[in-house]
Order: sequence, then C-alpha cells, then structure tokens
Amino acid sequence: MKSANSNLPNSIQPDQNEINEYIKEYLRYSSFSNTLECFEAEIKSKQVSNKMLNKQQQSKQIGDDAPRLFHLFKSDNTKTKREINLEKEQKAFNKKYQQILQAGRQIFSVSINLLQLLHSLKETAKNENLSETLENYKIQLGKYHKVIINEGKPEGTELITEQVMHEHKTKLFKNFQDKHVDGMIEVLLSLRVNALQIAPELRKNLVYELIRNDVFNIEATEKFDFVVHLLDINNQSLRHAITSLISVISSTLRGVEYLTYNGNMIIIEKIIKILKEQENGSVTQRFCLAILQKASIKDTVIPTYVHNEMIQWIIQLIQKSINTKIHIFCLDFASATLANVIHTPYTLQYLEKQGKFAHQVMEQLLKFMKDQIQVSVLMHVLICLSYLSKENFAKQMEECRFVERISEFVEYYSVINTENEAAEIDKKTVLDLCAHMFHPKDTSLDNSETVELNELKTEDRIREYENEQGELIFECFQDEVS
Repeated sequence: MKSANSNLPNSIQPDQNEINEYIKEYLRYSSFSNTLECFEAEIKSKQVSNKMLNKQQQSKQIGDDAPRLFHLFKSDNTKTKREINLEKEQKAFNKKYQQILQAGRQIFSVSINLLQLLHSLKETAKNENLSETLENYKIQLGKYHKVIINEGKPEGTELITEQVMHEHKTKLFKNFQDKHVDGMIEVLLSLRVNALQIAPELRKNLVYELIRNDVFNIEATEKFDFVVHLLDINNQSLRHAITSLISVISSTLRGVEYLTYNGNMIIIEKIIKILKEQENGSVTQRFCLAILQKASIKDTVIPTYVHNEMIQWIIQLIQKSINTKIHIFCLDFASATLANVIHTPYTLQYLEKQGKFAHQVMEQLLKFMKDQIQVSVLMHVLICLSYLSKENFAKQMEECRFVERISEFVEYYSVINTENEAAEIDKKTVLDLCAHMFHPKDTSLDNSETVELNELKTEDRIREYENEQGELIFECFQDEVS
C-alpha cells in the first residue's frame, strides 16, 4: 500500500520542463539571444539534467528555499484549474437559472389570462367558447410545466407560426365586429403570452413578424381605424391588453415606425390621453409610459409629446412622487422620456421661443436636485439640465442661478452619507455625471456641424444597435392581475 505522500512530488512540485518553456519564451520575446542559447545548452547537457533530477527527489514539497517562480507557478496552476471548474459550473447554473426563470414568466403570463378570464365569468356566465378556451390554457400550462420538470430545457425556440398568427388576427377582427370585448382581450393577451414565452434572442424577430402580418391592419388600409377603436373602448382590462401588446411592438425602431405609419401620430396621441386618465403608478399607466419612452427615440414623434404637454405632465409626476408613493417604473421611464424629449433640436428650439416656459422647466428641474427622488430619476434630471446648459438659454440660466446651484448640489452631494456599497456607487455615478456634463467646455475644438450631423444619425445608430443586439425586454409586472 502506497503512503499518503507517495504522489506528493507530482501533485505539489511544478512541472520543471513547463517552467523552462516559459523562461525560454520570455528570453525570446526580450531578445536575450545569447542568454537563451546558454540556457538551452545547459538544459540539454546531461550534467544539468541530473542536477534537476536530484533536486526534484530531494524536494517533495515546495519549501521556503525554493525559487519564488516555483511558488508563483504552482499557485497559478492550482488556481487556474479551480477557476476553470467554477466557471463551468457557474455557466451551467446561470443557463439553467435563465431557462427556469423564463419558464416561470411563461406560467405567470398564462396565469394572468386565466385569472382575468375567471374574473370576467363573475359578470358573464354565458360564454360559448368557454370550454375551448379553458382547454387551450390547460395545454399551455401543461407545456410550461414540462419546461420546469425537464430542468429548464426550453421548448419555445421557434417563432409563432404563420397559421397561428393568422388565426389570432382573424379572431381579433371577428370579436371586434361582434363587439365581444372579452374575446378581444383573450386574443390580445394570447399574442402577448406568445411574446413573453419566446426565447429572448428571438423576441426581435417576433416583433418583426407581428409587423409583417400587420396585426392592427394599419399598412393594408393605410388607416388606424381598428386600433383607434380598440383604444377608445372604455374597458380597463381591454386597455391593459392592448397597451401591453403595443408596448411589445414599440420595442424596436421598426415597431415605432409601424405604429406611426406615414407619419400619423394618432396612436401616440391616444396613448398620451389614456396615460393621463390612469391612476398614477397603475399597470396600464406603466405600459403607456413604456410605449412613449420607446417611441421617443424617433424624433418625428417629439412634437406630439410637446404639444400634448408631456413635459409638464412628467414634471408634475416627479413632483407628486416627493410626497406620494408612485411606482418606480413610472418615474424611471417618465424621466427618461423627458430627457429624450428635451434633447431633440425641435424641443430646444421650442423652448428658445417660449422663454418663460423654459425658465419654469429649468427652475423646477433645479429644485428636484435636492429633493428626495430616486437616483435613476435624479440622473435623468441632471441629463435634462445638461441639455439646457447652452448659450441659447443664458438668460434663464442667470435668472435661475444655474451655475451656482449646480455647484451647490455637487458640494452637498459629495458629503452625503451612503448606507452601503451600492449607494456609494450611485453617488459616484451622479458626481461623475456632473463633472462630465457641467465642467467648462473647450470650445476650440467645437464643431457644430459635426454635432448636428451626429444628432441626425441617432436613428441610424439605434437601427445598427438593434441589428447587433438580439434580445429585447418585454415588460411584465407582478401586480398585473390586480
């Protein structure tokens, strides 16, 4: 029987030949040709080989007298093997986690439909298609259950088929013609379920399929009558269903272009109207803000936002959040939308002409800096202010003490106490933003034409980004059912 230490030299002692190769590689790289020749000759000689062998036999473990290179090399070897194994395990765990998480979302989205359907049964007990509908949901739930019991192996790796897409569209129009609201809700939510259950890397293609099949019959008729009528029906469940699907479509620039076909902004106007009618923080309001934030990447929609007083509405929403709890999604997406709106040449020109309004906007944004608002919202506020810190608004900046108040904010924010590491990172990010956006600019290298050209190419950059990035995020909230 071998002793416990019989294999120690192989497991503890680093590989001498491998170390020699590293040394030779270094000598070649550093052009130490003479040293390299001597080193290689000495290694080849029998005398040196015997010396090495004797040394290895004498040292079964790396002692304190061993070269530091031995310790370093052996330590790296052990660490590398361990890291490789951990990395493999981590990747496997992450993959399974994402798959199971996706399955959970799929089950949740179907559950939303089931609960809403059961809720509607309280009001209308008569439903001819009830048996068929419930059976379809049972099949879907069974499918998602398989995903979980199969350790997260996804089945939904293909897009919704042409036939299924056509069937959904046909059912949607038939229910609309029959004025069957529950039927319309069912079809719209079913389309959204398909969007949520699809593999993340295929979501962009699914949006393109919805557009190609002209799900709202916009391109075929060159009109928006169908979707406008849906949006005009005063039913909360239907508005939730239609806005959640529009939010899916607006997740790409091509989707925004579909919703604003031929430059018609009627859908955007309707979404703004619904937004303002909702209770602050409600699920439907969240979907409306998601749509408007995504659509704000396209400059042609901005005049609609400005003339429908979205700037005022968003500022009021942030103001309300200081004393009233409002869902962070609404605040985050609303403030991001405000930054996108103010950034455009159209809005800046509009504010130049409306000097009093520009003053009011600047003053309120400066006040927000010291209010207790979420860090993400604060960052968007600072970005808005950076767009207004231009020579064209010199009068408003002087009236509002812009420079002094920014300096005061930086001084105040620099000394606030942070409770944890995450808060410290947020603090550093805010201060870095201020340093980047409000420091004195070197105008000697200013090239207005280049800046203008870059702004005009915003949509092209977004389109290029979409082509490179395969994954989209579709909103799904835990409190949708209520």
